[in-house]
Amino acid sequence: MRPYRLPLVLLLSSLAVAGCGGGEPEGADTPQETLTRLAAFVADDQGEDACNLMSPAAQELFARENEMSTCAQAVNLFHGKITDADLYRKMVPSGLKTEGTQAEISGYCNEGWSLPEGEAPSETPNDLGTLTLSRTEQGWLVHDYRSSRRYSSCGG
Repeated sequence: MRPYRLPLVLLLSSLAVAGCGGGEPEGADTPQETLTRLAAFVADDQGEDACNLMSPAAQELFARENEMSTCAQAVNLFHGKITDADLYRKMVPSGLKTEGTQAEISGYCNEGWSLPEGEAPSETPNDLGTLTLSRTEQGWLVHDYRSSRRYSSCGG
């Protein structure tokens, strides 16, 4: 191997690793803000940023529960279902329940997310499922996840 090839191979390997992995999880100061950022990242198809709002275990669950190999692929799956990204980005976690250092929002029966005016259009982050957050040193992070595929009928 020529001497200049080894540093080039190492450089390319480092760039490949940097481009594939997510950064360190970093949440917001409130669970509402973490969820609002998550919805915006899904609307904008920013999988790595969305996944950085989740603990590593939640990232794995999010991917597995949505039958994808990675968290970012699962974000892309949800992004692909959005027809109005601006509307999706405006959604607020109206059904968020917070108790101490834990918070949870469930899209079950389309009751977790709504527009600030209180309406709930058909296309919302409710499809994301149930997200459980914890306050950590890195801010509020999603630490547990249950896919909306597990929801039973709402009785309609």
